[in-house]
Amino acid sequence: MVELARSVFDIGLVVRDLEGALSFYRDKLGMTPTRQIPVDEETARRGGIAEAPFDIQYLQFGDVNLKLVHFPDAPPAGPSGANGQAGFRYITMWVKDIQAAYDEWGAKGVDFLSEPIRRTPELQMVFMRDPEGNLIEILGP
Repeated sequence: MVELARSVFDIGLVVRDLEGALSFYRDKLGMTPTRQIPVDEETARRGGIAEAPFDIQYLQFGDVNLKLVHFPDAPPAGPSGANGQAGFRYITMWVKDIQAAYDEWGAKGVDFLSEPIRRTPELQMVFMRDPEGNLIEILGP
């Protein structure tokens, strides 16, 4: 059995506007930029991930690395919503106090889809959108 070196996955998010996405995740959600890595065309092709060069901006949030992946000519986003198409559709962030996160991020202009909704006696949820329409689920007490 494969043994993981870390207990969490890194998340790669393709964005059309790197500066807009960086501003959202850094300035509004409080993620910390750690490094930016250019990937040349040969490496992108050999790795089977793309036919063109691209940049990766890493942001850290707790144990998670969010990788903003920027292609010079990124295609438009697919249909919005979790049922818009198959595949990865949103990321989930667990917080210790959902109301505090909702209040803080809402004051910074985050686009929430609703107020926090109680799913169980111990758990609430709320979804937000980043500037490109990507969904982020927030879960917590």
